[in-house]
Amino acid sequence: MSLRRIGVILHVAKDGLMVARVNSSKADRLVGLVTVDYSMRRIGIIKDIIGPINAPYALIKPIKGLNAADYTGKQVYVRDIDYNKVMRR
Repeated sequence: MSLRRIGVILHVAKDGLMVARVNSSKADRLVGLVTVDYSMRRIGIIKDIIGPINAPYALIKPIKGLNAADYTGKQVYVRDIDYNKVMRR
């Protein structure tokens, strides 16, 4: 199964959401997708996209039991099949 890199996790906000810099031109369509790391372990779900259109940030709600701080500075991915599905809309 192939992956699509969507960005890098910058930090964890006070409310527990992970903030990731997104490198997609249509980032608003990513809301609701499940994010994974390179080894296909689920990280969380994209809850919202914030920031300017040319440099968006994704707010990712981590899955239960995940230590979000461990993923700071790491790349975040979505499954390629899910990415292609939402980009066709």
